[in-house]
Amino acid sequence: MTGFLLGLMALGYSGLVLFWMAHSLKKLMRPLRAAIGAFALSCIVHSVTLLMLEPEHVPTAFALWGVPHLLLLPALLWSAWKQEKGGQA
Repeated sequence: MTGFLLGLMALGYSGLVLFWMAHSLKKLMRPLRAAIGAFALSCIVHSVTLLMLEPEHVPTAFALWGVPHLLLLPALLWSAWKQEKGGQA
């Protein structure tokens, strides 16, 4: 049960960070490019933090940010695509 709650918290945190960052970047660039930029920036920052961990903790940390990011990427891209499509009409 604790693992499920931890995974749910990681999914919620990743969603909050990715969508907030994409929203902030939308002020500088198109929505789809902002979504990809937010995903890339988040992956870079989290990858650098993995380098600072002890080797036995890397798989767990990767699972807590990698899996939620990959689960949220389609929703992030779909949302950005819908915003671009709506802006052109």
